[in-house]
Amino acid sequence: MSGINLKNKDFIEGMRMFEDDRKISPEFVIETLKEAIIKTYQKHIDAPAAVVRVEIDGKEMKIYHDLTVVEDDSDKFDETLDIELSEARKLKSDAKIGDIITEEVDFNEIGRSSISVAKNMLKQKIKEYEKQRVYDEYKDKEYDLISGIIKTVEEKFVLVDIKNTIGILLKSEQIPGEVYHEGMQIRAIIKEVSKNSKGSQVVLSRADAMFVKRLFEKEVPEISQGVVEIKAIAREAGERTKMAVYSRNEDIDPIGACIGPRGSRVQAVISEVKGEKIDVFEWNDDIGELVKNALSPAEVKACFYQEEDLSALSEEERERRLKRPNRPLIVVVDDDQLSVAIGKKGKNAKLAVKLTDRKIDIKTISEINEAGIDIDAKVAEFAADQERIKKEREAKKFQQLQEEALKRKQEFEQELKDHDTGMIEEVFDELEVSTPLEEEEAPFEEVNETINNEEEVLPETLEEENKAEASEEKVEEVKEEEKKEPKRKLKLEPKPEYKSKFEDYADASKREEKPAEKKRKRKGADEDRRLRAKDMKKDEEHALKVEYSEEELEEIRLQEERESEDSWINDDIDFDAYEDYYDKD
Repeated sequence: MSGINLKNKDFIEGMRMFEDDRKISPEFVIETLKEAIIKTYQKHIDAPAAVVRVEIDGKEMKIYHDLTVVEDDSDKFDETLDIELSEARKLKSDAKIGDIITEEVDFNEIGRSSISVAKNMLKQKIKEYEKQRVYDEYKDKEYDLISGIIKTVEEKFVLVDIKNTIGILLKSEQIPGEVYHEGMQIRAIIKEVSKNSKGSQVVLSRADAMFVKRLFEKEVPEISQGVVEIKAIAREAGERTKMAVYSRNEDIDPIGACIGPRGSRVQAVISEVKGEKIDVFEWNDDIGELVKNALSPAEVKACFYQEEDLSALSEEERERRLKRPNRPLIVVVDDDQLSVAIGKKGKNAKLAVKLTDRKIDIKTISEINEAGIDIDAKVAEFAADQERIKKEREAKKFQQLQEEALKRKQEFEQELKDHDTGMIEEVFDELEVSTPLEEEEAPFEEVNETINNEEEVLPETLEEENKAEASEEKVEEVKEEEKKEPKRKLKLEPKPEYKSKFEDYADASKREEKPAEKKRKRKGADEDRRLRAKDMKKDEEHALKVEYSEEELEEIRLQEERESEDSWINDDIDFDAYEDYYDKD
């Protein structure tokens, strides 16, 4: 018996082809091949219940048939499922009833017809795999922009080679008047992905309004970043596109962002759609203003709700119909603006209906007057209803924000609960155990004793507190005086190391005795002191170069006079008396 040699060059090339061209992994092909061979062999021996295995040993594929050992001459013996005990012991000497005996199958026994069946099964499995793979790859990419190369041009469709598959561009999804040829690179959106018995089909479109929207998202960075939003878009392929845009940032003009510098962005889109006209205007939540913008270039005079016959309905149903969001509208224009509002072949009015998702009836002022309709009353009623809708929208938005905040709060609390390890409670429990109640509360006698001790120390404490309060009051008085006095640029103070002669005499008892100095005349000493003070003042003035105003100079003079009057060094003191005191020693 022999298996299939997998070293064959054609087999290896086939695996590489599946992997490179058809994007199918060799593992899937091998598993599918095993399944096809098993079913082919079961069909060959006419035993669907036969236990057959296909294994790859090294570079060779082999088929094994598992048989169950039964008694000889058994009434339930089946040669495709069982093997007699005597035959089994020829293959395995210690075989017993119930054992599994494995026999290798020779591929030559299968025959060419059976191999053809396996080949067809393999093809079918690969097709199903490719169909499912394409569907899974593109089912979530509907309305995405994609590029491809045209492979085939037919009268009713065009086949486009996109990534890993072939897309079909139907005649109805083409831009009217556009010419295609093989090898041409085009862009389109994926409009639909379907799966049927023939395989998965990817339908492309260049006529859908979403194609223009995706082109703007590609060309305008503000749209791709989410700052500018395309709220509504309507299109008649090859004729005109109307697009309402909205800016989330007040500093950014949505219309200017879509048009671009010198119209470069909108011109790039127009070139892709072969010169199609594109109207860009600003979105408005007020449906009346939105309809006026959508019917541009026509000038709208008034917009209000169309009268409806609701007499046959119940009060509840009538209330519901009056509050429905898509009530039909009547738009009033001047007599000469009717053709402009309707547009060529009614395209302008059709686009406005698509954009607003409302039924719109365009009437002239003459027709309204003939019908006897009070325009002012209708417009006021329409404005009041729009105000009601605005308040309901704001209330709904506020409720949504509250629900989101409550949901986030619950999620946060749940997250805290999930991450709570109980360590904080354990710490508090330990603190309560380590600090019993008896230690926290002192006995009544100890409290009384503490109070008595405090009473004994109270007089000294009060005295100290009074002193502290007195010092604080002095500091406050000094601060008040400083506030009253005018601020000087520089305050000159005597140097701390300078001491008068009398201070040295008064402090002589605390120092070591020194030999008496020679008697010096008072006038000479005073004169010497004055000269030194004058020199010091000159040095300080020269070093600091302080400039004073006239008021400050007058204040300094008065201060010096007060200091000279308060000075204890004056002519009333007899310095000779102190000399006699030191002469005693």
